[in-house]
Amino acid sequence: MNKRSAVIIVILFVALSFCGKKNDTRGIDLNVKMIPETVTDDLYGKMSYSFELNEKFTELKKNYKVFVHFWRIKNKEMLFQDDHFPEMKISDWKKGEKLEYTRDIYIPKFLDEYDIDFEGYEEIRLSVGLYNIENNDDKILLFDKVLNIQSASLNAPEIVYDEGWHQSETDFNSKNPTIGEWRWTSGKSVCIIENPGKEVVLKIKGRVSEHNMEDQKIRFFINENLLDEFVPEKKDFEKNYIIPAEKLGTNDELRLIIEVDKIFVPGKLDKTISDDRELGIQIFSIYFRENLVD
Repeated sequence: MNKRSAVIIVILFVALSFCGKKNDTRGIDLNVKMIPETVTDDLYGKMSYSFELNEKFTELKKNYKVFVHFWRIKNKEMLFQDDHFPEMKISDWKKGEKLEYTRDIYIPKFLDEYDIDFEGYEEIRLSVGLYNIENNDDKILLFDKVLNIQSASLNAPEIVYDEGWHQSETDFNSKNPTIGEWRWTSGKSVCIIENPGKEVVLKIKGRVSEHNMEDQKIRFFINENLLDEFVPEKKDFEKNYIIPAEKLGTNDELRLIIEVDKIFVPGKLDKTISDDRELGIQIFSIYFRENLVD
């Protein structure tokens, strides 16, 4: 069996099996569903929860919270979590009720395709349940399943940082991994991206420098067509777009262009440093994927 066939089989397995099993614990049946069903790293998606309180349910008077934990099985480390309080307080839940809601999640990029031991996926354990916030030992496990997480490159086009970009920089002391790595733009910076020919999600996370923070204007273009023009209200910004296929053009590749109306040169602001780069804004991440979430 070649590698491509193995990947396809794994994808089908995830798609068919992710809905998960139900557990009847203290009268609570929980069904969890991931949207989209094909799960990769570096993925914005949704988690759908359905709690059914059957005839065995007795009211939970203590202060419980929902825990959602993703564990890396091979090194027993938590990849990320989404603990939360549901819209209806758990202490108000009543027998016979069915409670449903959906939350946005982000599965971070963690797979290394260039690792010699990488097999095309990694097994992750998803555990969901309730815990007493005043006593961590008081837990109710309602859902537990092993997932096969694929690499984002499976269905995410490569983003090539073309003209106008400076080298990637990293803050190894950053406590927030989403802003621990960045690239500076210049006055005009261009990304070349394979055109999927389908509706896409575009998310751009960035930061305006303190020197231009108050009134720096930023423009985003898809090819030569203006997508957005704005002045950030705060230094950190995140912009989200759903772009229909017809806006991407008909070429095999498209150009994502970021322009700013003001730049600065660090060496001119501080004579003690020798940095003559022309800098625009910091870009922490550009997320460009086919829209698989309704």
